[in-house]
Amino acid sequence: MLKKLILACLAILLLSAALPVASVIAAPLGDDPNPDKGKDAYPRLEKAFQRVKDWYDKQGEFLAKSGDFINKAETFIGRADQKGLDTSSLKLLLESFASSIPVVQSAHDRAGAILSAHNGFDENGKVTDVQAASQTVKDAAAALQEGRQAHLGKGKALAEAIKAFWQANKPPRPIPSEKPFPAPGE
Repeated sequence: MLKKLILACLAILLLSAALPVASVIAAPLGDDPNPDKGKDAYPRLEKAFQRVKDWYDKQGEFLAKSGDFINKAETFIGRADQKGLDTSSLKLLLESFASSIPVVQSAHDRAGAILSAHNGFDENGKVTDVQAASQTVKDAAAALQEGRQAHLGKGKALAEAIKAFWQANKPPRPIPSEKPFPAPGE
């Protein structure tokens, strides 16, 4: 068995030595590896640009819904206040949530301006200038991330606090005095 393995290895070595070997020459530094700029030349950068645009759209949807969420939370807290319940922790969480929205909006607007300028990209999102396109993606992502960090976890904390408050303070369900359907055999 060992002899067969050694013979097989030697045969592979002899075959690989007999194959022609091509020399590899690197392109000069000034040559563009992708001369057809903008035409599927930089798919990773184009995909990154599209992902940042999608992130921008999702953040815009969040901002559009945030006012409605704040109004619903204020209504809920107002009703709880009318019942004499302690809502101080909910008010603090709502204030924290609401105060982060302008910071998110400001960062979102900056990202929107960067994406609208689309430096380094053409109208179809194809790369025209690698360095400018790369900087556009980095700057827009940084602005969106700044907005995300300003708001991170505040909405979830508020929603969970409202849910826990509701569970702790929900009114008891009335117990029906009569059964709606007679039991079998009655």
